[in-house]
Amino acid sequence: MTETSLQTSKKIKIILADNRTLFRNCMAHSIKQNAMHMKIVGEAPDGWHLLKLIASTECDVVLMDAILPGPSTLDIIKNIKAEFQNVAVLVSTSYSETDFIIRCFKAGAKGYFFNTGSIEQLIEIIKRVHRGETVIPVEVSKRIAIKNLGINPRIQLPHEVLTDREWEVMSLMASGKALSRVAQVLNLSPKTVSTHRNNVMKKMGWQNNAEMMFYAIRKGLVKEELPVQE
Repeated sequence: MTETSLQTSKKIKIILADNRTLFRNCMAHSIKQNAMHMKIVGEAPDGWHLLKLIASTECDVVLMDAILPGPSTLDIIKNIKAEFQNVAVLVSTSYSETDFIIRCFKAGAKGYFFNTGSIEQLIEIIKRVHRGETVIPVEVSKRIAIKNLGINPRIQLPHEVLTDREWEVMSLMASGKALSRVAQVLNLSPKTVSTHRNNVMKKMGWQNNAEMMFYAIRKGLVKEELPVQE
């Protein structure tokens, strides 16, 4: 093996998953310019492409947006953990809702990076998750500890009985999005979204969307809309 090929084989192989082409291009360029020991081996605009890509491409780390078009992001993380144990999932987002972050880690994510951070911080986190570390943002680690590791037994919150997909539908609809828009954001049919909404209403004992919105705002569960690639 030549010195060049040896150096390439030691690089951390990364797959980028984000539905914003410009963001992926900028991220790939930044990593290439600032981390010679890392290599982008593939890019995916949605969950379906990501799962196909990871099955056919050798990689060490998946750097993915918090919510991708297609399958539930949490389902994607679970799938990667089950099928590709040596691949570390790093979620990149500006979304800081504690419950969602906890769900990501429970699903199998190894790290959570706020994309308001620097490229240097991102590169360091990629190295750490590649080494097998679990990286929780400092600004949310205390909240997670208080929520899950308090001295007193924690009472389960009502919304924690929801499935991951039900939780996503609730948090988007509570932000005032129409059912059709939620379907577009999650790349689901309106009928499927309606079914999830009905299940949420039944489990939570709500009669209308106003009750859903009030609860979600009070608990800090409202999800910002993520861009949909045209």
